[in-house]
Amino acid sequence: MTEAAVLLLGAGRGQLAAYAAARRLGLVIVGIDPDPRAPGLALARQAYSFDLADANAVIAVARRHQAAGIFTMAADYPMPALAASCAEMSLPGPSPEATRVATHKRWMREAFARHGVPCPVFGHADSLAQAIRLARALPGDAIFKPALSHGGRGVSRVAQGADEATLNTAFEHALRHTRADGVMVEAFVDGPEFSVETLSWRGQTRVIAITEKLTSGAPHYVEIGHRQPSVRSAADQARLAETAVAAVQALGITNAAGHSEMRLGPDGPVMMETGARLGGGFITSDLVPLSTGIDLVEAALAVALGREPDLRPQRPPGAAAIRFVTAAPGIVEAISGLAELQARPGVERAELYCQVGDLVPPLTDASARCGHIICSAASAELAASAASEALVGLRLQTGAPHG
Repeated sequence: MTEAAVLLLGAGRGQLAAYAAARRLGLVIVGIDPDPRAPGLALARQAYSFDLADANAVIAVARRHQAAGIFTMAADYPMPALAASCAEMSLPGPSPEATRVATHKRWMREAFARHGVPCPVFGHADSLAQAIRLARALPGDAIFKPALSHGGRGVSRVAQGADEATLNTAFEHALRHTRADGVMVEAFVDGPEFSVETLSWRGQTRVIAITEKLTSGAPHYVEIGHRQPSVRSAADQARLAETAVAAVQALGITNAAGHSEMRLGPDGPVMMETGARLGGGFITSDLVPLSTGIDLVEAALAVALGREPDLRPQRPPGAAAIRFVTAAPGIVEAISGLAELQARPGVERAELYCQVGDLVPPLTDASARCGHIICSAASAELAASAASEALVGLRLQTGAPHG
């Protein structure tokens, strides 16, 4: 019997759980990443290096290896090529239309509005003058964000009544990070942040976990921590879950994972965005199995292969949290405490992404995070406390760039 091949789009740190799941399923792994040094490529039987937006190249590789499925984790950038390739090859996966809407903020907002999914008041601007008019028409603070981007890049909160120079800075910041179609200007929604992880199989969507998020706050709201399971009331969790399922249905996601991010505002959940993919930030690769016992990566990979996903817990449920390592901008001069941290009870994983001599940029998006610590415990509160305490023992010293 011929071994089934799976095409994995991306091979960076955030994709390694997909490679591990494919190995557990006994699949032939064909990996693609624009960086030939990406760590996942060493785990693939066949590796390629090219732009993940090149759908024709992805289709050619899929045909060459007679791929039974095409898959990626936690990244919007490869999704249009993935969907186009699945459609061309008659493979399972999110449709090109669902992916088109799920990767574009304006089209997503319009789909939510059409289907009655609560989302912020929003407008779209191609020029600074349009953006200023939209921001000043809002009843409170504004959020500026790229219409087409990923990883939280280009997002800023602007206070109501801000001067033109401040609005210009936010507009230009968003515009620099959009790949097309200008800038979104939205009403700021005050309230705690969550994500809801779902998996859809043949049109039926199941909620797997609710993640509580910690951010850096205004103006950029970079995610610096997560914890599971949610400790909100049963009523709040039900409303969050219902809103996520409604968002998945509004976007037409029928055979794929869903990652829905929202705030719990004064009047209930307000949807920020939904991806037709697994959540990033080690949510689905680490926190979900630790808190629910479910291997969501393996289950989502099964859906991509046209197989019914196994959503039975593989281990007793518990609780988990992650804190991301941040540092003052500058050149890394010294690192200490990592080995001691990795040996602490309750620490599941601890990793740094930088080394001495690297430049740490300002914390304006997720690319400035320097590492992460994942802890498990009997409750989400204890896991989050353990991760925060462990973070204190890690010392990452930076200094001003030379020259």
